This record gives sequence, C-alpha cells and structure tokens, in this order.
Amino acid sequence: MTFSGTSGGGWRRRERERLCRSERIMLVRQTLSLWLLLVCTLPVPGRAEVHSITATGEYRMADHDSLADAKRLAFSNAKALAVSEAGTYLENVPAVKQLGFNAEELRAYITGLLEIIEYPHETARADSATVVSVPVKTVIDPAVVIHKIEALVQNERAKVELTRARDKIDGYRKEVEADTRRLAASKDTSEVQAIAQHRREVLSLIDTEEQLARTWSVLVGAEEAIHSEATPSKETSKHKKTQPKPAPAGAPDNAEEHRKKGALLNEQGNYDAAIPEFRLALRLMPDLDRAHLGLGAALQGKGDLDEAIAEYRTVLSVHPDDPDAHNDLGTALQRKGDLEGAIAEYRTALGYRPDDVLSHFNLGTALSAKGQEKEAIAEYRTVIGRNPDFIQAYFNLGSLLKAQDQPADAAEALRSYLKLAPTTLGTKPWIEKAQNMLLEIDQGKSKTGSP
Repeated sequence: MTFSGTSGGGWRRRERERLCRSERIMLVRQTLSLWLLLVCTLPVPGRAEVHSITATGEYRMADHDSLADAKRLAFSNAKALAVSEAGTYLENVPAVKQLGFNAEELRAYITGLLEIIEYPHETARADSATVVSVPVKTVIDPAVVIHKIEALVQNERAKVELTRARDKIDGYRKEVEADTRRLAASKDTSEVQAIAQHRREVLSLIDTEEQLARTWSVLVGAEEAIHSEATPSKETSKHKKTQPKPAPAGAPDNAEEHRKKGALLNEQGNYDAAIPEFRLALRLMPDLDRAHLGLGAALQGKGDLDEAIAEYRTVLSVHPDDPDAHNDLGTALQRKGDLEGAIAEYRTALGYRPDDVLSHFNLGTALSAKGQEKEAIAEYRTVIGRNPDFIQAYFNLGSLLKAQDQPADAAEALRSYLKLAPTTLGTKPWIEKAQNMLLEIDQGKSKTGSP
C-alpha cells in the first residue's frame, strides 16, 4: 500500500501544498492492497487548541444498491456526521461562545471551512447484508476557524447563502432517505432505475451546495485579504483605488476552477468525469502542475498506469525537486511491479522532504515487498516516531517484527494498533488479525516459558 501527494519549492511549494490534499487522499484510496487496512492521518500542528474529529459513515446495502452508490452514500453520511460533531465541539469553545452562535448556525458557517479527509471505504457482512463504511477526519484549529467565521458573518450575502446552502443540504438529505426507502420497496425494474438515478442526482446537488459553501468561504477570505492590502497608508491614500476586474473565461482562475472540480470528482472516485476536467484545465493553462498531478491520479485510479506515469514525469520535467511528484510516481511504479524504481522515487522524495511520513511509509511498503524487511521496519519506526497517530504503521510494523521473531516488540506495536484503530464493521477483520497475531505471540511465550 502506498500514499502520494504533491508540493514544490519556496512560496510556490507552500501554495501547491495547500491545494494538493484532496489529490493526496484520493491517491491513498487508489493503491490500497486487499490484505491491509489503511487509516492515514496527516501531521497536525502541536498546539493544544487544535482538535481532531473522526467520524465513520455507514450504509447498509439492499438488493438494488450498487457498491459505487453505497460508497457515495456512506461518504455523504460521514461528512454530515463530521460537520455536526465539529459544530457541537465549536459551540462549547469559550471563544466561540462569545460570538453567540448555536450549533446549527455554526454548521452553516463551517460547512465550507472544514477540510474533510476521506479514507478508503471498508465493507463487512452483517446479518447477511453488506455494510459499507467510510471513515473521515477533520482537524480544527479554533483560532483559525473563529477568524474565518467572523469574516463570513460580516458579509451579509455570505450569511444568507451559507444558511440557504445548509437548509438545501438538509432537504436533499431527506430526499435521499426517501429514495432509499422507495428503492428498497420497489419491485419494478424501470422504477428501480429511475429512483436510483434520481438519488444520484440529489447526491450531486448536495455536493454542489457543499462546493458553493466552500466557494463563499474562499471568496470572503480573498475579499478580506484584498481589503487588508488595499487599506491606504499615509503615503498611498492620495492614490485612487481601482476595483479588480473579473477573470476572463480562459484565465488561470478559470483553469483552476476546472482543476478543483476534477479534484472533487477524484475524491468521489469518479475518474471518468474527472479526467475531462483536468484536460480542460490544462488546455486553458498548460503549465498548471496541480492539474497534471490530478490527471495522473485519475488515470492511476482507472488503472492507466503508463499514462499516469507520463503525467507525473511531465511535472518533474519542469520541477525536478517536487517531492510529491516523485512520491506519486513511486506509487504508480510500485503498482506496476517496479519496486526498484518505486524505492528510488521515494528516496528522492525524502531527499527533498526528509520528514514526510507518507513517503517514509510508502518506502517501507516497497522495501517489505522486496524482502528487505529490516529496512522496512526502520521506515515504519520513523513514521511512528514522527507521527504517532499513523495507525497502519503500527500494524505493518507488528506484522514484520513477528515475522522477524521479535515477539516483544511485535506485541507492543500490535497493541498500539488495537488501541488506536477505530472500531467499525469495516475494521473488524483487521482488528481480528492483530488480535490473532497477539494470541500467537502469547501462546509462543507459554510454550517457551518466557515471561
């Protein structure tokens, strides 16, 4: 299993890192191996006020449900849970209390502010039905969120639009629930198809409203920055201020919108729809690196590894120091079975960004697959040392240590995994694997008389 992401150098690198997270998470999903469970967490600033929220959306499949629809419904449920829990948490933060907002008001304002990270879906059998679950995570820095909410509520149009979006999303969710009940009860084939299609369209409307909420958040943030920069000083007050002109249809901003739409489709696993968006973005702005990487991610998601590799190499031809492009290229090479090439790319990525836990973890998976288990163990230990919340590293480390006949260290890693792993129907098989390995270790101690 490998992970990937993107970044660059200097100020451009920082901007690109800000924009790349959805592609990074999507690429995590692409490369999931069947024998491992992925629970990936990004590094979180160490300040005490930062708060992490995890939620798992589940959907119980009925006779007329497809897996693709079930995944989408579970993800939609997970996002709703995460936003609701975030609103409840913020409502009790003293600084937020002073603003006088209740949880419902906060839910409207934060829908476009939260970056919700989606993890790979999981399936499990329960009472002869398939249950699909999708874990998500969001990290909240109250100081940052409060500042952004204050900017939003000072914009009357934004307040109206965000409240409207919240209400429409709530209404659409009720429509989805009604369609799901009708679908389960229907016996007519044509009616089943019509209901399923209507439910997909309503889910797309929810996505649209969420995207509009994000757009308002971005617009108000940009407006605040422009206002701040445009505040005249004594030296500049005599100069007349001019209003910025809207971007023309073929401008970089327009290309970026298509790239963002492609990234959103990638998140949903809709690679067929994402690819045209990225290609259009590149026609408008051929040197938009993020679009090349997003296109590579979509192609990789469809299994077109050679084309994906070509996109990653296009970025590297211009930015050979881009660690995430090297990492992404490594994931594609590893999926092709080129372990040597993958290892070389991961090491190159780490040369530019030594502290990146994703590249360390990916390198560990490639080294393990190549039989270099001791080196893989060292990489997993590095991941855990730099990000103790990187759950899957504990499972992989424990498995390798057990194979290397280091039962005490293996048991410690596996117990850490069991302590940190979320308990859901989807994680149950993997938790059982860890428990079985621990049982085998304990039985081995009993036979040898070890303490």
